[in-house]
Amino acid sequence: MSRTPLFRTLRRALRAARLANSDRPNVEGASTSWSRREILRTGAVSAMGLAVGCRRPHSSGSSPGTVAVVGAGIAGLTCAWRLTQQGIPVRIFEAQARVGGRMWSLRDHFPEGQVCELGGELIDSNHATMFRLCREFEIELFDFAEDTGVSQDVWYFDGRSFSEAEVVEAFRPIAAQIDAAWEAIEGDDVTALAPNGGESIDQMSLAQWLDSAGSEGWFRALLEVAYVTEYGSPIEDQSPWNLLALIDSNPDPFRIFGDSDERYKVAGGNDLVPTRLGERLEASIELGQRLEAVHRSADGRYRLRFGGDGGSQEVTADRVVLAIPFTTLRDVDLAVDLPPAKRRAIDELGYGTNAKLMVGFSERIWRTKGGSNGSVLTDLPFQLSWESTRLQPGAPGIVVGYTGGPEGVAMGQGTADEQAARFAELFDRVFPGVAAVRGQAVRFHWPSFAWTKASYACYRPGQWTTIRGYEGTAVDGLHFAGEHTSLDFQGYMEGGAESGERAAREVAESLGRG
Repeated sequence: MSRTPLFRTLRRALRAARLANSDRPNVEGASTSWSRREILRTGAVSAMGLAVGCRRPHSSGSSPGTVAVVGAGIAGLTCAWRLTQQGIPVRIFEAQARVGGRMWSLRDHFPEGQVCELGGELIDSNHATMFRLCREFEIELFDFAEDTGVSQDVWYFDGRSFSEAEVVEAFRPIAAQIDAAWEAIEGDDVTALAPNGGESIDQMSLAQWLDSAGSEGWFRALLEVAYVTEYGSPIEDQSPWNLLALIDSNPDPFRIFGDSDERYKVAGGNDLVPTRLGERLEASIELGQRLEAVHRSADGRYRLRFGGDGGSQEVTADRVVLAIPFTTLRDVDLAVDLPPAKRRAIDELGYGTNAKLMVGFSERIWRTKGGSNGSVLTDLPFQLSWESTRLQPGAPGIVVGYTGGPEGVAMGQGTADEQAARFAELFDRVFPGVAAVRGQAVRFHWPSFAWTKASYACYRPGQWTTIRGYEGTAVDGLHFAGEHTSLDFQGYMEGGAESGERAAREVAESLGRG
């Protein structure tokens, strides 16, 4: 899966390089083959009509336990909705004055009613939970397969564009090293519960691993920018497994095109999904409630203290779902007996520092004159761009400048207009003429946003084999949801939604409703 545009193409290039290193034929246009493991994990698109929450409300006369859900992002809302559908009452507490978390759409700012995303933006074809929610609430999706007639990606390094064929050729030595790393472990995954011999690689940084693989020159720069933007942290502070997990161990060559496609986006704004959930759960949601403490009483129930503008309140619950990032959970007085591995996950899980700059242009010159959809990966300081107005009507357009690592932090400096002027000047090197048609801009700096303090989870060196898998583990009636707890979709909107459904199942089963 990919969090950002162009990373999909990088994954495809790796598959092509791996295929070029083998004796297998490259069969273009062949149907995608899914591994059994992937089908079982995601359900693929064919399962998107599955009505997980369509059970009738429980009709038993027994009184269900009290459930508190902390956080009204996509994870908390999905969890609360699935529980409500089963007749289990919930109370939802949200620190902000809005629901949606990192799904946040900006409307009525740019010309002609164009919409952009301050947070999560793209939906893959195998994001089955997001598809289910969209179908439930009759939410329309843009399908970018309909955006034809333009080139898909630009790789701009050392002052020139590189073709995908050049990227594939440069990838071949790295592909061989990736295969060797997977062949050296005992299973098909690496987690803290089952490291499978992946510890020695995990103790390295991604930068060290690339050094050992002999990566250099423009392609080394490409990999560095790709991973800094995709995961949000410098490669010196990432585990090599972040890269090694890029490719599936399934050797079927037809999987060369079976990677993340970033094909969909909600027409009208992604936050329509949490908004629809919030509308149905409105009576159960309390906004402006900041979690300050969690204590466990002698009777096993949990006491939660919330602070807000109207003062503090204490809530008692039998089950608690913590659907907030670990970055903010670290500020909570969590006076609960947790296993050391769980406490370590909460205290130490790495997070990225991605930031988004949305720049408006009166003409989509990257299309009209450049023949491109605006997706650029580059060693220029703006790092990564894509067009946020694909398939939206109107002559103007919005381009996202997406940065991570130190550049993501630096995006918070100065004004949005100053950052936009800098971006447009650099973007003009790739698509001459765009700087002259620059309009207004909006910036969202996730690293300094009080309710996230980061963009999304990113494993640091050593964390695949010491933390991965513990993030979502429930402890004595304390459940955890959010993108950071999703084993397969960490960092995605799907990860939040999927983990919300998983937490709802855990709670329902613990109350005898599974």
